[in-house]
Amino acid sequence: MPRRTGTAALAALAAVLALAAAAGLLLPRRAVVTVDAADGRRVAATTLPASGRFELRYRHSYYGVEAVEWFQAASDGGFRLVAVGSPSQAVLDYYGLAGRVRRDGRWLRLELRQPQRFRRLPLVASGVGRRTLVVGGAATVLTPPSGPPAHLVLGVQRRPWLVDRLLPAGSR
Repeated sequence: MPRRTGTAALAALAAVLALAAAAGLLLPRRAVVTVDAADGRRVAATTLPASGRFELRYRHSYYGVEAVEWFQAASDGGFRLVAVGSPSQAVLDYYGLAGRVRRDGRWLRLELRQPQRFRRLPLVASGVGRRTLVVGGAATVLTPPSGPPAHLVLGVQRRPWLVDRLLPAGSR
């Protein structure tokens, strides 16, 4: 009889742990940067590193030079624009944001005095701008191969680590 009691207790403990895991109580929540098309179709989704940092690289349509926007995921699921960079001071001025400018080789980096908060950020990806999402050094081109510009929405979600591991790679 003691063996059945131990088995029943173990089964009950397993059930409680499974429910807690399903509720996300036992698993750390991972930040995932997502890019969706205007019609809601998922274009890209990438798990962020522990730092929560990611960037958007593009060619500025007016000035015709490279630019980068550095973001940081927030604990509430949103994200913040923390810095912008370009070899051109004019691109930094275009943003109209206050902060400290640092030079790194040929690049200028404006670290924002007050990071800009977002829940979602609309983007236009075209052949001119060649928008690219960069996470942990891995680049995902968001620009359509041909045709009209794509209207996209950038966001950050928080989801349990196990969910991220179980989803197919294309849906992450």
